[in-house]
Amino acid sequence: MLSGTEYVRPSTMDEASGLLANDEGAVVLAGGTDVLVAAFAGRMSVSTLVDVSSLPELKGVEDWGDCVWIGALTTMTKLCASDVVNRVLPGLGSAAAAMGCWQVRNRATIGGNLCNASPSAEMGPPLLVYEAAVDLDGVGGKRRLPISEFFKGPGETALAKGELVTGIRIPKPDAGLRVAYVRRALRRSMDIPLVNVAVGVQMGDGVGVDARVALGAVAPVPFRVPVAEEILVGRPLTDSVIQEAAEGACCPARPITDVRATAEYRLAMVEVLVRRALIQLAEESV
Repeated sequence: MLSGTEYVRPSTMDEASGLLANDEGAVVLAGGTDVLVAAFAGRMSVSTLVDVSSLPELKGVEDWGDCVWIGALTTMTKLCASDVVNRVLPGLGSAAAAMGCWQVRNRATIGGNLCNASPSAEMGPPLLVYEAAVDLDGVGGKRRLPISEFFKGPGETALAKGELVTGIRIPKPDAGLRVAYVRRALRRSMDIPLVNVAVGVQMGDGVGVDARVALGAVAPVPFRVPVAEEILVGRPLTDSVIQEAAEGACCPARPITDVRATAEYRLAMVEVLVRRALIQLAEESV
C-alpha cells in the first residue's frame, strides 16, 4: 500500500460520493491499472483510495431494448466476452480486445478508461462513433452527458466533485451500421496507441447513408470528424472516396511530438488508419 494513503471500501454510492466530495485527495480505485501506476510513480497525490469494486450499481452489461447499458466496472475482458456487445456493438469489443495484454484487460474497466481521460484512450473513439452517453451519480444527484461532452482535456473530465461514472448508455445502432476500430502502437500489444481510429458506415442502395469517424491521440481529447463523415454520405465506398475521406480526416487533427512519435508521423497515420478502416468496411459490405 502507498505510504500515508488510507484505503476505504464503501458499501453504498452515497458513502462513495461523500468520501470523494469531502476529501480533496480522495481517488476512485476501480481496476487500478492507471491510478496505482500513477500513484506509485509519484505522478498523482492520493490521500484516500476509494475502492468502488463492491458497488452493484456499477456492474453488468444489459440489453435494455433501445440501448445497451454497460456498468462502469465492466472490464475489457468482460466486454470482449459479452454476447450483447459482440452482437450489437462489435466495434467496441474490438477496441477492448486491442487494449494491452490479457492481464491488463482482466483489470482495466471501461469507467476507469474514460475517467483517466487519456487522449489515446481505447474506448474514446468507438464510444463516440456509437454516440454513447455517460451516466453520472454524486452528491448533486444523477445526470447524463453525451460522451462528446465528457472529455475536457488530457486527464480532465466533466466529473463534478463527489461524482462517479456509474455506467455507459449506448443507443442500439441500426443493424446496417458497421464499425471498424484500428490503432497504431509501437508494439502490437502492451502499449497505448500512437493513433487510434473508429469508423462507422451504413450503406443503402450502394451509397453511404450514415458515416461516423472518430480519432484519438491526435488532439487533447478524442473527437468526431464531420468533414470526413460528410465526404462519405451519399457516395459509394470507392477507392477514390475512401482516399478523399482519409485525407479529410487529417484536417482537424492536432497531434503533438513526444518521446513515442512525432506530430508528422501521427498525422500521416491518421490518413493510413482511416483508409484501412474504410477498406475493411467496404469489404464487409460486399
